[in-house]
Amino acid sequence: MNLRQLEYLVAVADTGGLTAAAERCHVSQSAVSLGLSELESALRLRLLIRGPGRSAVLTDAGRQVVGEARAVLTAVSELGADARRLGQEIAGTLRIGCYGPVAALCLPAAIAGFREQRPEVTIEFVEGSLPDLQRQLLDGRCELAFLYRQDVLPGIEVEVLRDQQPHALLPADHRFRRRRSVALRELAAEPFILLDVPPSERYFRSVFDAAGVPMAVAHRAGSFELARAMVARGLGYTLSVQHPAVDRSIEGMPFRTVPLSDTVPTTPLVLGRAAGGRPTRRAEVFSAYCKELFADGGPA
Repeated sequence: MNLRQLEYLVAVADTGGLTAAAERCHVSQSAVSLGLSELESALRLRLLIRGPGRSAVLTDAGRQVVGEARAVLTAVSELGADARRLGQEIAGTLRIGCYGPVAALCLPAAIAGFREQRPEVTIEFVEGSLPDLQRQLLDGRCELAFLYRQDVLPGIEVEVLRDQQPHALLPADHRFRRRRSVALRELAAEPFILLDVPPSERYFRSVFDAAGVPMAVAHRAGSFELARAMVARGLGYTLSVQHPAVDRSIEGMPFRTVPLSDTVPTTPLVLGRAAGGRPTRRAEVFSAYCKELFADGGPA
């Protein structure tokens, strides 16, 4: 087994075919095929199912080996970079993930601010669901990800960036618009707009349960912006964990944000990574930057 074979395997996983993997690795398709056959022989495992048109699909064993292969290749890359730079520079590409509903509130400020401090680092990002992002952390496609601390998979470590009580978002002319706080029981008879992006429904049900109020959903919104726009149009109220600085919908219509007076569960915003092993130095520096950013009241 050698590093080149691991590179071929990762390339096939990323491109879905032997020919595309060969182009990515700048070798012939036969070299990729031979290298993977040798790797399967060395591991005594079938890693690929070869299909028509030079396509290839990873087996279950192949998917597990790909995750380990990424970690090995990253470690070797970091070893070479550290040796060349004597461990003092962090130049390179940092791949991060972000839970879709909070991406607009986290990514722009974090990327722009970090770029000012570390212009030598290139940041690539992907949005996704909590389960998908954690799988990407585990198989090495992302080094870090902004997540909520819910349904954390084994093998994922998280560090809390911010933990806030949820607020109620009310129409601009709501009778409670000038209140310092509001209890859920006071809103129970009004239409509730649920941000329906898993696992948000389960979390918000726990909030209503803690307040002793049934959660009667009148509308379901597939995005934070839609929920806010519906509130601004007077179609009901919603709950929000994050608190944007601007109390206007995407249509430019106002709404009001009022803290809940109930003591309810929170869902902390965290920065997750795969447990075990040493993170890259750029990931360490980015993590430290994000902790300062959110501690100082950065993104909402």
